[in-house]
Amino acid sequence: MKIRNKLIWLIFSLVNICVVMMPWQASAQFAGGLTAQQLWVDPASGQVFIRPGHGRVPLHFEGASSRTAIDQQVAKKVDERVHQSEMQMQASTTQLQTSNLQLQQQVADLQQGWKGYMSNFGNKIKVGTLLYGDYSLYTHTGFGPQFLTQTNPPGPGNNMFNSFDITRTYLNLLFFPTDDWLFRFTPNLYRTIGSSNQKFGTNESLGTSLNGNLGLRVKYAFLRYNKGFDWWQPAKSDTITVGQQPNPLVDWEEQFFRYRFVALTPWNYLSLSSSQAGISAQGPITIGEKQYLDYDVGVFNNASFHAFEGTNTKEAMARLSYWPFGANWRFDGLGLTGFFNYGYGNTTPDAAQIPTAFKGPNSAIYRMAAMIHYSTEQMGIMFEYDLGKNSFSSGNFFSGSGPPQQFGTTPAPPKFGAFNTMTNGILNTGSSQQQGFDVLGRYHIPYTPFDLFGLYEWFMPNTKISKDPLDFQRWVVGVGYQYNEFLRFALDSQNLLFYHKQFTFPAGEVSGVGATPFAVPGDTHVFMLNVEFNY
Repeated sequence: MKIRNKLIWLIFSLVNICVVMMPWQASAQFAGGLTAQQLWVDPASGQVFIRPGHGRVPLHFEGASSRTAIDQQVAKKVDERVHQSEMQMQASTTQLQTSNLQLQQQVADLQQGWKGYMSNFGNKIKVGTLLYGDYSLYTHTGFGPQFLTQTNPPGPGNNMFNSFDITRTYLNLLFFPTDDWLFRFTPNLYRTIGSSNQKFGTNESLGTSLNGNLGLRVKYAFLRYNKGFDWWQPAKSDTITVGQQPNPLVDWEEQFFRYRFVALTPWNYLSLSSSQAGISAQGPITIGEKQYLDYDVGVFNNASFHAFEGTNTKEAMARLSYWPFGANWRFDGLGLTGFFNYGYGNTTPDAAQIPTAFKGPNSAIYRMAAMIHYSTEQMGIMFEYDLGKNSFSSGNFFSGSGPPQQFGTTPAPPKFGAFNTMTNGILNTGSSQQQGFDVLGRYHIPYTPFDLFGLYEWFMPNTKISKDPLDFQRWVVGVGYQYNEFLRFALDSQNLLFYHKQFTFPAGEVSGVGATPFAVPGDTHVFMLNVEFNY
């Protein structure tokens, strides 16, 4: 009986142990990562247990059947966020690549444009130089206008004076930023004349350093628009120019003559500057393949390019050339040209209003020229008739050299005092009238590098004087030699002749001027060897 009871108790204990171990093993298996931890709850007490027992039921969470389901939901959310981030990153990368490609294209375009500009820079800018020089021998010296710009030989009594001269030096800069525009800048070397000294400190002074030095000033500085008349076919190549520029007559006539490095053209010799500051329009008028008209018209300062503008008015200039049979180039064949200039003396308005007996520099001024010309590749000849009013003052007449009284130099010997007073009285009345006749031309000797050229000018400074002692003739004759396309030489004779015989200028002919003996100035003769370098 006792043995049977012990056996039953042993069997019951083993069964109880097996029942307890099964859920423990399940819980251990979940802890190893295979299943979730299972909990039990006693509904009566609300206690939660980790092992099953009497009166305990499994504990379930709402919305999640197991730890695996929770992990899966979390993993899904993480995957969605990661995918969303990857899509955003990919979009940003694509946008960045596109921006980089655009930037690279812009840089490439910029580099290509800059390389193109630099490679064509040689076509956009041109630098050249121009030099006029001479050796001159004055067999006879006298008062009168200068033969070439900035040549100032001594006056009477200095025969056989000779000199090496630089009469013009240019450094030409031409810039073509586009096909529409041209900019030209041309500084000019010139001879300075000093007239005053400078006090320096208490006990000393300095002599002027200007006398005879070569100075630098601006001859041309202008902007030219090449498409101002692009809308009209006959004037398609015409231009508009603003700035300091060649005036309508002088440069045109110099190009016709081709020997500016030897002699000045008629009105340029008398008084008209070759460069003016203002605005102008110029160009040919063509019909088909031929040119029939060429014009240049503008409004400019009354002052020349090397003087201050003092007036409250401006001067007008116009040149019109006509080829009745048409021209294949600018000076081809038979042509007729007219020029008109109207302006005022370069003086301030308050000075111009002062009533004086001699108002030449303060008066209205006009210049006219009528020309007939014929030109071929081998030769060119021009006949010119000139008219003017107040266009030739005593300052123009004595531009070469003059008596001391003219320039206020002290002491002034009385020898030329009466002559200076007479000259100012004839030329600076404010109502003087001028008249002139000119011939100029050139001829190229075929199959040689030589030219023959000449210029003749007959000029009457004041036709209101019954017998003007200042009436003169100027003539130039010479031979030119073309060494190469850049270098030319010329050997020539230049002469200023006063064609009245010596007489005494009568008193009363001009107001305020008494009788003047030896009224006719002495002649001037010079031989020159000229050189031009033009590159």
